[in-house]
Amino acid sequence: MTVFSTILKILNKLKGMLILYTVMLVAITTINQTSGNKVTNFEESKPDMLIVNNDSKNVITDGFVDYIKKHANIKDIDTSNQDKINDAIFYRDVNFVIYIPENFGKDLKEGKEPSLKYKETGDEYAAYSRMLVEKYIKTVKTYKDYYSGRQLIEKVNNIVGNDTKVQVKSSLDTSKMSTMTAYFNFLNYALLAGCVYCITMILASLKQENVRKRTIVSSFNYRKYNRIVLFSNAIVIVAIWILYMILSLILFKDTMFTANGLAFVLNSLVFALCGLSIGFLIGNITTNKAAIGGIVNVVALGTSFLCGCFVPFEYMPDYVLKIAHILPTYYFVANNQLIKTIESFNIDTLKPIFINVGVVLAFTIVFVILSNYISKKKQRV
Repeated sequence: MTVFSTILKILNKLKGMLILYTVMLVAITTINQTSGNKVTNFEESKPDMLIVNNDSKNVITDGFVDYIKKHANIKDIDTSNQDKINDAIFYRDVNFVIYIPENFGKDLKEGKEPSLKYKETGDEYAAYSRMLVEKYIKTVKTYKDYYSGRQLIEKVNNIVGNDTKVQVKSSLDTSKMSTMTAYFNFLNYALLAGCVYCITMILASLKQENVRKRTIVSSFNYRKYNRIVLFSNAIVIVAIWILYMILSLILFKDTMFTANGLAFVLNSLVFALCGLSIGFLIGNITTNKAAIGGIVNVVALGTSFLCGCFVPFEYMPDYVLKIAHILPTYYFVANNQLIKTIESFNIDTLKPIFINVGVVLAFTIVFVILSNYISKKKQRV
């Protein structure tokens, strides 16, 4: 009880840092909630295109140009000046430039492969533009043997002009799920920066030379003392984790009482235990209080940036994601991303989540083993 009360006194002095990280967590979540767009319908997004037409007075080519104009924003740029076209591509004023060669319509009608040339920005709008072009050309090739002239163009326009009705039947509130995922992703930083900092500072205080010597010369069993320290720090971590879960209930009171919400909670609990082992490892490596703050910030910020807590996986380079695989945070965030999209919980949908949880637990065991090894080695010294 004496050890536990001492830890509580030390923790009381560190409460300012915990409050700071908690305020940051709530502030970022609130910003995400207020800035999140609630999309309830789908609208076609038109790319900015430019057509350089060298095949005038052809019914197929004219139909193709009309089709492109219907599905894209045609920019008014001098097509005879290549420098202006290149500048428009460079500054993203135009996403896609189509160069229609001579005899394009005639070659298409005769079954030949007309050589269209493109210039593009390489983004999603350019990919969509290329899809529009290929769709029209394939449709003309399909019906050219059955129709000709205006009849062919009318048939093709009827086919490519058909709008597909999209009905979203997902039971998930994607807006709330995205915001909640961002909350639990940022929880990595709050747990590592706040909890690990507290644990390492507690261990540093308990391992001060005068305190350590008093513990050694006392009748208190050293192994029992270590178990009490470990158990007390585990209580601290769980208490802080419970605080963050209470905050999540306040922020997402409707969504938390779902299977997805429970999965988020359990996933964060496993990672909190991993954070406990990381704190013990750092606490056994150094007792220098001046160095601990820097180490914890590097660990918390580094893993958060590398593993998708601040920047989603889809916007990160492949080589960064490969590096992130060696960190437990990656698997914690990967689980959050999986949980966000699950509508039906079964063996197939839960299997990748269990695998990631197993990896995080494996990291936890490795960190505990390393902590014990370093601790024993220092005792011998």
